[in-house]
Amino acid sequence: MQGKLGKFLSMQNVLFVIFTIALSLLLYMRDINGVDTSKFQLLALVVGYALVADYKHLMMLIAFILPLTNGLPGNYILPILLVLMVIKGRNSKNVPGLVWGAFIVIAVYELMHVFLFAPSFDLPSYVGYCSFLFLMLFVGGTYNSRSDESLNALSFCFGTVVMLTIILLNFNQMVGGELIEGGMRMGYGTDEETMTLRTNPNNIGLYSIASISIAFALWYYKKIPVWLLAVVAIPSFIGGVYSLSRTWMLSVALFAVLFFLMRTGKKKFSSILVLLLAVIGIFYFFTRFNVGALDAFESRFEGDSTGGSRTTLFAAYHKWMFDNPWALLFGTGALPYKEVTQLFNSTHNAFQQIFVAYGIPGLAFFIYLLVRLLKKWRVPKERMVYVPILVIGFFLQSSQFLNPTYCAYPFIASFFILKMVKKDKYTLQVNQ
Repeated sequence: MQGKLGKFLSMQNVLFVIFTIALSLLLYMRDINGVDTSKFQLLALVVGYALVADYKHLMMLIAFILPLTNGLPGNYILPILLVLMVIKGRNSKNVPGLVWGAFIVIAVYELMHVFLFAPSFDLPSYVGYCSFLFLMLFVGGTYNSRSDESLNALSFCFGTVVMLTIILLNFNQMVGGELIEGGMRMGYGTDEETMTLRTNPNNIGLYSIASISIAFALWYYKKIPVWLLAVVAIPSFIGGVYSLSRTWMLSVALFAVLFFLMRTGKKKFSSILVLLLAVIGIFYFFTRFNVGALDAFESRFEGDSTGGSRTTLFAAYHKWMFDNPWALLFGTGALPYKEVTQLFNSTHNAFQQIFVAYGIPGLAFFIYLLVRLLKKWRVPKERMVYVPILVIGFFLQSSQFLNPTYCAYPFIASFFILKMVKKDKYTLQVNQ
C-alpha cells in the first residue's frame, strides 16, 4: 500500500494532477464566471508544464488537452507539444518510415491544394492540420515503453469530462437553467467571437460515446475500478443526452450490443451486471430528472428530418465530384474543400470527406494506412479491444474527420486501447 501511495505521490504525478486541476479551474472561471484570460496565459501555462514533464506525462498531457483544444489556442499549443514529444521521446530517428513518409506526402499535397484553391494562406490552420496528421500517424504507428497507454486513454476521458461539464454548465446558464427549452440542443448558441470551450452537438455526442467506450475498455481490462468508470461514464452520458444527437443514440445502442457480444472469460458475469446497472441508471435518469429528453429524442427521429439533409448533402458532394473528373484524381484539399466545391455545409461522412479532399488515390491511401495501423496492433483472440474504434468509426460516418480536425481526436485516442492491450499481451521493444 505504501509503495503504491509513494509511486502516486511522485513529483511528476503530483505536478500532472496540479496542472490538470489548475487548467480545468482556469477554463471554468473563464467560461462560467467571465474571468478574463488571454490565449497567451493559457499557452504559457500548458507549454510551461510541458517543458518540465517527462515523456510519460507529456503524452498524458497531450491526451488530456485534445478534447479541450477548441477552448485553447490549439493551433499554437499542439505543434509545440509534438516537437517536445519527439525530442523527449528520443523518437526522431526511430519513427517508422511509414509515419514520416505518409506525413510528408499528405502535408505537401495539402499545401499544394491550399496554394491553388484557398482564397488566402492561413498559416495557423495549416500548421494545426499538419500537427493533427503527425499526431495521428505517431500515435497509431509508434510505440515507446516509457508511455503508459492506459493513463493516456484515461487522461483523454478526463479531458472529455472537463470539456462536457464546462460546456453543459455554460449552456445551462445561457438558457436560464432549461437545457432543452424549446428543443435547443447543447452546443448551439455559444459565442464564437471569444475563446471559450464550444463545439457543435454532434461533436459533443462523438466525444461522449468515445469517452464511455474507452472507459469501459479500461475497466474491462482491469486498468480502472468500477467507481472510476462511473466517474467518467456518468457525466459523459449526460453530455450525450443533452446533445440530442441521433447518431449518439444509435452509437450507444451499438456499443451496448458490441460490449455484450465481445465479452469473454471471467468478465462475462460482471459485464452483464454493469450493463444491467447502466440500463437501470439510464431509466432512472430519464424518468426522474429529464422526461422531456425522451420527447426531444423522439421528435429527432420523426418526419423528414431523420438524415434527410445529410443524405441530400452526401449526394450533392458526390455529384460535384463526378461532375468534375479532375477532382476524382486530385481532390480539393482538406482545408479549402468548401471554397472549391461551393457547398458550404460540411460533409457528414468521414470517408466522403477524405474522398472529396484527396480523390480516389487519397481515399485508397488512407484506407491502406488504417489497415496497416490496425494490423500493427492486432492481438489474436482479443475482441473487446476493438469496441472503442468500431463505435467511434461508426459515429464518424455521420461526421467530419479531416476538417475540422477536432472530430478525429477520439479516433486517435482509440489507439491507446489497442496499444495498451498489445503491450499487455506481448513484450514490446522500446520504439518498436
